[in-house]
Amino acid sequence: EYDVWDRAGYDMHGLPTENATQKKLGLNSKKEIEDFGVDKFIEECRSLCVDNMKIMNEDFKRLGAWMDFDNAYQSITRDFMESEWWLIKKIYEDGRLYEGLRSMSWDWVDQTALAKHELEYKQVTDRSIFVKMRVKRRIESDEKHNSYLIVWTTTPWTIAFNLAIMVNPEITYVKCEIESKDENKEKNKEYWIVAQELANSFISGIAKKEFQIVEEFKGIELEGLEYEHPFYNNLKENYDRIKKNSPKIHTVVLSKEYVDTSAGTGLVHCAPGCGPEDYEVGHRNNLIAWNTVKEDGAYGDDMGKFSGRHALKENKSFIEDIDSAGALIAEVPYEHEYAFGERSHQPIIYRTTKQWFFKIEDLKDYMISENKNISWMPDAAFNAFESWLKNLRDNSVSKQRYWGTPIPIWRNIEDENDMIVIGSVKELEDLSGEKVEDLHISTVDKIEIKKDGKTYRRIRDILDVWVDAGTGAWNSLYFPQNKELFEKFYPADFILEGKDQIRGWFNLLMVESTLAFRKTSFKACYMHGFVNDSLGRKMSKSLGNYILPEEVIKEYGADTLRYYTISGANPGLDLNYNFEDMKIKYRNLSVLWNIHKYVIDYSKNLDVNPARLDESKVQLDVEEQYVLSKMHSSIKKVTDAFEDFRLNEIPLITEELFLDLSRNYMQLVREKSSSGSEEEKIAVLYTIYSVLSESLKMFATTAPFISEKIYLNMKEAFSLQEESIHHCSWPQYDIEKINSELEEDMTVVKKVIQSILNAREKINLGVRWPIKSVVVVSEFEEIHMSVKRLEKVIMNHTNVKTLNTSTQFENVKIKIKTDIKKLGPLLGKDLPKVLAHISLSSPHALMKSDKPDKAGKADKFDKVDKDGNIKINIEGKDYVIPKDALIVEKELPEHLVESEFGSGSVVMDKTRTEELEAEGFARELMRRVQDSRKTGGLEKLDRIDLYIHADEYIAEMVSSWKDQIAVKVGAVKIEISSEAPSKDYTEKSSAKIKGKDVVVYFNKRR
Repeated sequence: EYDVWDRAGYDMHGLPTENATQKKLGLNSKKEIEDFGVDKFIEECRSLCVDNMKIMNEDFKRLGAWMDFDNAYQSITRDFMESEWWLIKKIYEDGRLYEGLRSMSWDWVDQTALAKHELEYKQVTDRSIFVKMRVKRRIESDEKHNSYLIVWTTTPWTIAFNLAIMVNPEITYVKCEIESKDENKEKNKEYWIVAQELANSFISGIAKKEFQIVEEFKGIELEGLEYEHPFYNNLKENYDRIKKNSPKIHTVVLSKEYVDTSAGTGLVHCAPGCGPEDYEVGHRNNLIAWNTVKEDGAYGDDMGKFSGRHALKENKSFIEDIDSAGALIAEVPYEHEYAFGERSHQPIIYRTTKQWFFKIEDLKDYMISENKNISWMPDAAFNAFESWLKNLRDNSVSKQRYWGTPIPIWRNIEDENDMIVIGSVKELEDLSGEKVEDLHISTVDKIEIKKDGKTYRRIRDILDVWVDAGTGAWNSLYFPQNKELFEKFYPADFILEGKDQIRGWFNLLMVESTLAFRKTSFKACYMHGFVNDSLGRKMSKSLGNYILPEEVIKEYGADTLRYYTISGANPGLDLNYNFEDMKIKYRNLSVLWNIHKYVIDYSKNLDVNPARLDESKVQLDVEEQYVLSKMHSSIKKVTDAFEDFRLNEIPLITEELFLDLSRNYMQLVREKSSSGSEEEKIAVLYTIYSVLSESLKMFATTAPFISEKIYLNMKEAFSLQEESIHHCSWPQYDIEKINSELEEDMTVVKKVIQSILNAREKINLGVRWPIKSVVVVSEFEEIHMSVKRLEKVIMNHTNVKTLNTSTQFENVKIKIKTDIKKLGPLLGKDLPKVLAHISLSSPHALMKSDKPDKAGKADKFDKVDKDGNIKINIEGKDYVIPKDALIVEKELPEHLVESEFGSGSVVMDKTRTEELEAEGFARELMRRVQDSRKTGGLEKLDRIDLYIHADEYIAEMVSSWKDQIAVKVGAVKIEISSEAPSKDYTEKSSAKIKGKDVVVYFNKRR
């Protein structure tokens, strides 16, 4: 919840709000904002933020976010912004705030500088060009006059700002004589200088020229070589002016780090004002960061014929000018990754601007060390953040916009080096003598400071909105105004955000906390991915695959959305949204709801309050022991998952528990819950209630609404004490009540039971009809032991008279057929030998299994690979037989039927005897009578006189079961006859059992 409010807070400032306000007001540029009135624009931004915050608060509430909405901090309030001022002053006093001239990423749409973390990268195809720069002759006869340095660039618009050419001192370069078709070949002969490794691919492949290498040298030998710029005649005044202070202009400079032979020519165009790498190389060679492009991306007025041209929109015109100057060799499309503004989504340019920076590069090692103390989930998040920190650069923190926290620097109007940095409202009030209610530029930019006969006015820049984000770590605790909360709660125990925040929020939290306090601001972080469509594509309106959360909430509820998204993706990975998977979660919530309705109804029928039962006085059979053990082990797993921040696992563990309660335990005890003794029924009630209650406490963090509603219903039914499920203490597990062996046994037994029920379906025989015998066949001793330990559970639930285990069922014949058409091409001349081996092999040997785990999950075979292909060895040579080339068939005697499970199979004897049939008919009669009692409105304790009219075969067969039927259905008097009754009965119902008519008559006893 700490994290959610931080995101809500800092997003109030920044370009998204400005852009939305501009759109609302129909303003398209900074000039139009200023014509409209900055003060009015600020108020419109504020109004939009507050309105959206109110809407967002309601959305958060609908999603079940539990936060203090009445006292939520907002980054647009005076106290919040004042805390940012406190940070800026502290950083300034520590000597870590500076103003620098840098070549910065620039968003020409929003007209502001962008920090590294505000860039998004896309694959684009640009018009790349190869340009030749003539080497200057040193003497009149110098042959180098016809020599050219060949550069390659994907940004033709920057050629005008070219001040140098970079080469790698360690790379081998060659001077190539280029074949000319000119009549005056000798006079116009050209020599191109390129990297040796790229000469052929470039000259022959791209330029389509024939060449001959005439000289070879290392890049270091080119250092200082002067060249003529193709635009020199157009920009002579600019270049000559720069040369007065930068004598290395238009010479070759060295760079090992930014020049390689992966593409291009091995010579790199260097414009220090048009890129951070170019800036670094230019800076160390005393080349200024020259760039006159204006805020809107257009060339400045002092650029001759280029003045007014837009750098990106008119890129083609620069190529045409280069061609007109005779310098264009080739133009080729080039696909590469390029930076876009994360808010405007337009390709950025680079501009030389003055910006304010946090000095942090010398703190990288400290932050890397501190990062090792943070618990990251997943590990990939730690690795990504460590990698980010290792490449960290000084953060630019200024923006040339309106809606944000003003940088609290007042500068002497006559001396820009004379500054006052303000750290609080009180300090500004004391220095200016004015009362300050609001800290936005509409207020503070009107305030002047008069000191020692000097006038100070605030600089125009505002803080990057990410500075708001970073200060949220302590701003949420109202520091520095409230130091008590800070001392108690800082740093945060836990934060959570998406994988894009490595370069955003996570970064600024670390940087600003390090600068302010020399420690991290959070102890643990869970990094999640994004939600894509079912095909893994990013959701967008243009693709028509955009799904709004409210659409899902309206149809399936907020709990379903939370449940699905929390459990649906592994940390750090995207979730491909799938309606079918979400519907499964919705159905699971219905299961949970039905359990609670059942336990309330069951409690009423028994007239027992399960919340008042003492477990030590409840008769717990193996089924109860199992599910209660699973409950305690689930509590332990969920608790451990919370402690380790494995948040996505928590719903799945809880889900497994309550689904197992419904689909397995409640099925296992179905007979006991309806026909068992009073003690058995109470045990069932206690168990279902206990597991449901503890499941709800764990599940409330995932699905708060249904958990709360179920709890309130049980609170009313069972007089529970806590006001809400969310007020209950976290469930505690008892390690003594966790029986891992029993849980593992039950995992096996559930598979065996399902397999037996599947075998029943094959012969169309319901579970009320007893089975003579079943053999569980498996090679694994662990399976045998589990079956034997829970033999009674299996027999009771499947109605089997005899249950045995075996490693191999002798009466089963296994045949292996081969597909010659598939094996022939694979085996060639060895086919007969392999077929003979297979025919002589024991079929069981080809299917022998590896040892499984205790849960019986192993299904690998030592002669079968992971894809199911069979491996055999003949005379030391290995052969792999594709699984679809061998067909394994089993032949069982007529009286047997088989059904497989993971690590074995069950073989069921379907032979029917008179005794088995009699019991089956008796059980069916019991059910028909019970149904009739229910239809007749009888209570459990009501007694009846019962008459069953059936054909002579049934009447005779079940005569020995009369006493058991009477006890089961509450009959004081019972008669079963093939004759119709001689007297009238108040209740009558007819049915068919195995195609035979049966009529049930009874009277309620008075």
